[in-house]
Amino acid sequence: MLGLLQHAREQWTSIAEATENETNKLQKSLREERLHTERLERELVNTRNDFEVQARLSREIGTEGHEPERRAQSDPREVQQAVEREKDRANRLEQNLTAAHHDLETQSAEVTRQAAEISAKEAAEAQVQAGLRQEHDRTKQLEETLATTRIELDNRSQQIAKAIEETAQANRTAENTSAKLKLSLREEHERADALAQELSLAHSKLFAYEAQAAANDDRAEQLKKQLRRECNQSGRDEQELTATRPNVGPWLPAGVSGEGGAGNSPTRELLRTLLLGSPQAPPAQFARELVVTAAEPKAPSPVLENENAAALVRLIARATGLLRQGDIGAARVVLERAAELGSAPASFALAETYDPSLLAKWGASGTRGDTSKARELYARAAAGGVKEARERFDALGR
Repeated sequence: MLGLLQHAREQWTSIAEATENETNKLQKSLREERLHTERLERELVNTRNDFEVQARLSREIGTEGHEPERRAQSDPREVQQAVEREKDRANRLEQNLTAAHHDLETQSAEVTRQAAEISAKEAAEAQVQAGLRQEHDRTKQLEETLATTRIELDNRSQQIAKAIEETAQANRTAENTSAKLKLSLREEHERADALAQELSLAHSKLFAYEAQAAANDDRAEQLKKQLRRECNQSGRDEQELTATRPNVGPWLPAGVSGEGGAGNSPTRELLRTLLLGSPQAPPAQFARELVVTAAEPKAPSPVLENENAAALVRLIARATGLLRQGDIGAARVVLERAAELGSAPASFALAETYDPSLLAKWGASGTRGDTSKARELYARAAAGGVKEARERFDALGR
């Protein structure tokens, strides 16, 4: 579109220049023709003057002809000569008149022709002027069209720029989304691989635990015997501690001092023997819910290593002695170590030392409870197979 407008502008410029040149030429020719016409008119006037002079001379010659006649009568020769001279003069005048008529006709024809040419040139000039006006109007229209086209082109350019920017933004968003999706996909792949590895490891551990559980069945009696020995050692330690701490009696569980003790485990029998003759008895719940639970012959988890199992037996026995002495803070430390070795009963006993309701029953007013800690440990014990832990967990939730 711009090329067509530029071409039209160039054509209009060339036409305008050609028209101007032609107009100048026509005006120059017109001036020359007017000068020539004026010159011819002056010549025509001069010719007419000459013709009038010749006519007047002819009349004068006619007037003077009577006098030669009179003279001819007196002098025939002179008359004859005068007649010849007059004839010659008349012939010359006639020739001059004919030539003047011819020149006049020629000049008239030339003037007519030049007038026709001038009229034609004026008509051509008028036509050129009309064409020039048309070209001017067309050029003006083209300029208006060009301005409108430029405005539309600017609008289109802005729209294209905006579309390009939106496309670039969409591309950047798509790239970011694609990168995030790739990252998420890679993370999911890594997570799936990790889960697959964990699953494989869990299967391997499960098979190993099953094999070890079968192998540890033979060691159950040995561990029970070792537990009894540890309980005996704990009882002796308690006797020594009782001799040095006479006020520990109110913390000792009363439930194990009589016939109402639950179960017949070696640890319970040992504790009952050690507590006979105590001046005061602590709450029965203490022995029933802590000491007895810690001494239940559930034994450590069969999946533990042999050395961990032996250490677990010693820790449980030590924690039992500390709880009977009323030293809950020290018992927590020992039970935490036992729980770290993977003992679900140890986690259950440790949860009881944080259970506010049990601490209130035991009368341990100097020890602070922790409900959230107790729930966490009960949940861990329930996951390890302690059935009562679930009930305690729900009770704390209520």
